[in-house]
Amino acid sequence: MKRRVGMIVCALAIFALVGCSNGESSGEKAPAETSVAAIMDAIKAQIVQDVKDAGNDDGRTDEEILGGYVETNVFDATTDDPFGQVFFERTALDQDLLAEGTMLQAMFNTNADEIIVLKAKDQKDAEALKASLQKELDAQIQTWEQYLPDQFEKVKNNVLKATGSYVLYATYDNVDAVEKIFDGQVK
Repeated sequence: MKRRVGMIVCALAIFALVGCSNGESSGEKAPAETSVAAIMDAIKAQIVQDVKDAGNDDGRTDEEILGGYVETNVFDATTDDPFGQVFFERTALDQDLLAEGTMLQAMFNTNADEIIVLKAKDQKDAEALKASLQKELDAQIQTWEQYLPDQFEKVKNNVLKATGSYVLYATYDNVDAVEKIFDGQVK
């Protein structure tokens, strides 16, 4: 009888260990769930820091520095939002694929800065969103290649990538820092 009880206890211990180790021993890490707003907030903080590091803040507050940018919620873009309308016309992006999305772009047409963070409803649609943003990059190339050479350099260094359900589009001077923020938030 003691032997049977011992075998049952051993079997239960093995099942418990196997049950606890599912997913942990495979080495795969589930993608982090974060919000597009959290990613964009971190990117905006980087933009403020970059302006201050360059000595171009002229005593302005963080909000005043970011006042040179327009932020558009592309997930809830209304038909009367001119930035959203232009964005959807250029990219032909399927809004039904979006779970979240934000676009931050320079207010003045002498600055090519444009950062877009999207989250697909379904991870399999992230590449389709990325393909739509390729049209945005093509439009930026067409706009800037004949206009301001320094801004065209930023466009040529654009980062367009999909990780899990998230997509990053970044035309910005310090694009490596923006990509690092994105990678840190979605991995």
